Amino acid sequence: MNQRFLGLVILAVIFCAVGCSKNVKVSGKVTFPDGSPLTVGTVTFETASFAASGALNENGTYVIGSLSQRDGLPPGTYQVYIAGATYQGGTVNMNVPTPNAAGGQTKTSMAMPMFTPAVATKYTRGETSGITCEVKKSMTFDFTVEPPL
Repeated sequence: MNQRFLGLVILAVIFCAVGCSKNVKVSGKVTFPDGSPLTVGTVTFETASFAASGALNENGTYVIGSLSQRDGLPPGTYQVYIAGATYQGGTVNMNVPTPNAAGGQTKTSMAMPMFTPAVATKYTRGETSGITCEVKKSMTFDFTVEPPL
């Protein structure tokens, strides 16, 4: 009888752990001090063991997803950063070593895209962004970021 009761208690704890840890919707907007939106990159919410992100759109808004687009986050405290916030602007010709038939290498000129950062470097890592958010329920987090120097 005691084993059956213990089994039911363990089962109840497992169901509660699975059922009680629902993700909540997290969204927001990223702008510069002049109010213009950041339109490139991905906003990432991260803990030591979990990360979820949402792409910025043309309005500077994002919605967070972890396993699928827009599925939210479990409650907790997160460091926030912006990945991939670069603008492509033209190309630069670079000499790239390429193998030739004789077993040596030649240099081939290739046009490579140039990328310009869209935000200050500190916002590209959770440890340096200075942005921390506590997610408790469905919430909106708006951020103002500085442009690159």
